[in-house]
Amino acid sequence: MVRRRWWKEAIAYQIYPRSYQDSNGDGIGDLPGIIQRLDYIKDLGIDLIWICPIFKSPNDDNGYDISDYRDIMDVYGNLGDMERLIKEVHDRNMKVIFDMVLNHTSDEHSWFIEARSSRTSAKRDWYIWRDGKPGGMRPNNWESIFNGSAWEYDKASDQYYLHLFSRKMPDLNWENADLRQELYKICNWWLEKGIDGFRIDAVSHIKKKPGLPDLPNPKQVEFVSSFDYHMNVEGIEEYLREFRHATFGTRDLVSVGEANGVGADQAQDWVDEDTGIFNMIFQFEGTNLWEKTLGTLDVLALKRIMTRWQKALEKNGWNALFIENHDKPRIVSSWGDDKEYLRECATAFATVYLLMMGTPFIYQGQEIGMTNVKYPSINDYNDVAAKSFYNLELAKGIDEQEIMQIIYITGRDNARTPMQWDDSPNAGFSTAQQTWLGVNPNYVWINVEHQSKDENSILNFYKRLIKLRKANELFIYGTYDLILSSHKQVYGYTRTLNDKRAYILTNLTDRPAQFTLYQGLSLKHLVLTNLVEPIQDHNDEKSFKFRPYEIRVYIIDHKHHKSHTTAPKNQMEPSKRLPSDELKSTRSASDITPTASKMMITKRQKKALEKLQQQIKSDASVATNENAVTNENAKTTEEEEVDPDEPLIKKRERQRSLVLNLENIGFIPDSTASTPHRKSFSSFSTPLLKGRHDVDNDIDNDDETTTSTDEVDDEESSDTGNKDIDYSVLYDETIEDFSYSGAREQAKKRLLRDQNEEMLRQNKEQEQS
Repeated sequence: MVRRRWWKEAIAYQIYPRSYQDSNGDGIGDLPGIIQRLDYIKDLGIDLIWICPIFKSPNDDNGYDISDYRDIMDVYGNLGDMERLIKEVHDRNMKVIFDMVLNHTSDEHSWFIEARSSRTSAKRDWYIWRDGKPGGMRPNNWESIFNGSAWEYDKASDQYYLHLFSRKMPDLNWENADLRQELYKICNWWLEKGIDGFRIDAVSHIKKKPGLPDLPNPKQVEFVSSFDYHMNVEGIEEYLREFRHATFGTRDLVSVGEANGVGADQAQDWVDEDTGIFNMIFQFEGTNLWEKTLGTLDVLALKRIMTRWQKALEKNGWNALFIENHDKPRIVSSWGDDKEYLRECATAFATVYLLMMGTPFIYQGQEIGMTNVKYPSINDYNDVAAKSFYNLELAKGIDEQEIMQIIYITGRDNARTPMQWDDSPNAGFSTAQQTWLGVNPNYVWINVEHQSKDENSILNFYKRLIKLRKANELFIYGTYDLILSSHKQVYGYTRTLNDKRAYILTNLTDRPAQFTLYQGLSLKHLVLTNLVEPIQDHNDEKSFKFRPYEIRVYIIDHKHHKSHTTAPKNQMEPSKRLPSDELKSTRSASDITPTASKMMITKRQKKALEKLQQQIKSDASVATNENAVTNENAKTTEEEEVDPDEPLIKKRERQRSLVLNLENIGFIPDSTASTPHRKSFSSFSTPLLKGRHDVDNDIDNDDETTTSTDEVDDEESSDTGNKDIDYSVLYDETIEDFSYSGAREQAKKRLLRDQNEEMLRQNKEQEQS
């Protein structure tokens, strides 16, 4: 059952405090600076603020290396500033969550100082120590996520400690019960301060493979990527459930886990409404795709990943939606075109994820289309991961410029440049002569002040998009379905709730895209577009040609259709159903004329329904559906019989199918009774789900011809599968887990490709001259 929760209806905003607003002129963002900008955040439409770590830290990794969990980093302010921030947020009817790091601490934390003082220290076992192998070898061959070995030698005690990230960030030993209890106390201490929950950093890494064995090393490299042995390792659920019961319990708080390595098939274990650990998790299949497609977005892969997650959690879980964060390059520079189509691609990427089922997170600067940056020297960079990579590659003899080109593409500092508020010096971020990280030079034309005055700006589009989501509950609780599944440019999906259905259509490429839908759409149903000029009038149009990065959102209300009035509602708790504040229906059954072929039964539909009836003879609801479809034009007044014990998933599928009079109506089986625990979607030999828009190859096309299209520039090509939806895309290969080394390999390929293209261009120019 889909339950109403305030955090499901919220729009969240991530703040990287070091780069948001400097209030005292030292070149570093701080807590009073965030308070100065709370009205801007509220005006954007934000309900929930997530603040990256502000705890005491030597700042090796910008606050993710905590040295005191109960104090504030000096450059950010003090506990009084934090208490004032919490109050100011609440006074504006917003909520705030903190970034809590529980996988590791700083090596300057008092716990680690005590732990390394002696092998017999009471806190020695709070961290992970091991003897080296004979011959001065490290305990195992694990590679750090930040490159190099995951082990650091401690000369005083003649042992190594484990650090999955920086060597100054030793991993905590969650096997130790005393340590776990201390971490729980810290979380509760902050909850008592009035914050509204936590985003838990790197939480899927807290459990390591027992024994810490070597990884297989067929390539005989010095260090082996070690994710398999410390990411979502079996047994982690025991720690997480204990953590939840000791902290959040049943309190109405927000909990978000950064869950690298957790797949869609395992997600419900983490976020189940009744038994899960967190409200939401950040999944990284989508972000891993960024590394695989630097410079060229694989739209089909994106559909596969996002749809898999949407369907996996639609019954009893919830997604955390995001396209940018503090660890990734800017989306408009990675997937889009930040030169010719900055506004268009920024608004297209916003639309495609903000209207899905889940709580959307917006990263600071994303709402104005901030881009990647290129600093001239490695000395201009702050990111510990980038510097580590630079030093390792330089030691291998790699050319410095080649290294810098890769950092330009993959570096985390791309997302950490100061927020661009206006065109004054330092973009209005600081009055200091030098900021902690250089401001992107394009702040002169990409900034909040300029965009606030431009009705057609990225910022104002975000505001309209957020208002649209909040004004229409189908964008919150409506069921997601993929359409145009095999189209290589257009990401299309629907959201359906009760009698309303929204069509979200986005061209995610820099080329025109053509496509054909089964459902006709009209201008009067259009509620959002990113085009500046008016869209040509259209009525029940099925064939479309979209410009580069064009988006459109349509809402159709079918509540006046007689045969639909008794269709069961999309399952929400009846006592908590939202008031109907969606856009009024602009079309009723009386508007339909005999020429509106989309609402008339066809030979093709009849064959599809007959075939379905033969396949599922025992299902009484199929006969009900068939009767509802075939009698659409007869305007029957008989009420539909509904089986009160009918499974929830069948009710949803039947209701959604009736709303649009779809052909070849099929059901998604209720997999909860038969699917083995933690079995991967990709492990099924045949698709578990079948899209109800599928058209079998043996069905005649006598009455109409409909195609999905895969376009190259202006050409329209047919999809031979002739499908509008196909959930078989869920079972393609998955994207590998994130690694900086993998991202950089892709960057190298991209650079080589660009070099080859430039050589071809120059050769062509020489031939022409």
